[in-house]
This record gives sequence, structure tokens and C-alpha cells, in this order.
Amino acid sequence: MLRIVLLALAVLSALPLAGCGNDAPPDPEAEWTSEMKKAGFTPNSPHTYDEMFESATNFCAAGSALAIAGLARTALDPAQADAIAMPAPGKDPDTAATAYGAATWKWACGHHQ
Repeated sequence: MLRIVLLALAVLSALPLAGCGNDAPPDPEAEWTSEMKKAGFTPNSPHTYDEMFESATNFCAAGSALAIAGLARTALDPAQADAIAMPAPGKDPDTAATAYGAATWKWACGHHQ
């Protein structure tokens, strides 16, 4: 009987336990960058997505995704696409601003949980 119990314990201990920390937490910068690319944002040279992520963290003081979107909308005038660091060329400015606000609040401001 003891052999059966020991064998069962050995088999069970060899199985990976689901949810035991094998999943790495998401990388906020990578997630934010991915969402920016999906929304059509492209940094104007010499700016990079890394730099834009760091800049995005400055918007966290706005207090919400909606407030960040409002701030972003003021800069997303298609006529200013060459003058801003990260435009969303060819995209609806309201839609792009909403995506920017949501992604920034979620990933750059740490509200992803």
C-alpha cells in the first residue's frame, strides 16, 4: 500500500502545476508599443516607440484614459502630422486618440490588472 501511495505522489509531483508562476507578467512597454502599432501610430524620425512610451508616462497625471485621449486628440490634427513626434497617418483622429488614451492608461500608467 505504501508503494502505491509513494508511486502516486511521485507521478503527481512530476506533473507541472497549472498557474504556479510559469506565466511571465506582460511587459508594459511591449504591450503599449503593440497597441500603438495596431492603432496606426508611427514615430517620426528620430523618435522611437521606446522614447514615446517614456513620454506617455507623463500623461498619467491626467487621471484617466478619457483625459489622456482628450490631450492626445489636440495633437492629432492631420495637418500637423509632420510636426508631432508620433502621428497616426490616415487614421481617424478621434479613434486614434481613444486608442492612445486607453493603451497609455493601461500600460504606461500601470492600470492593466
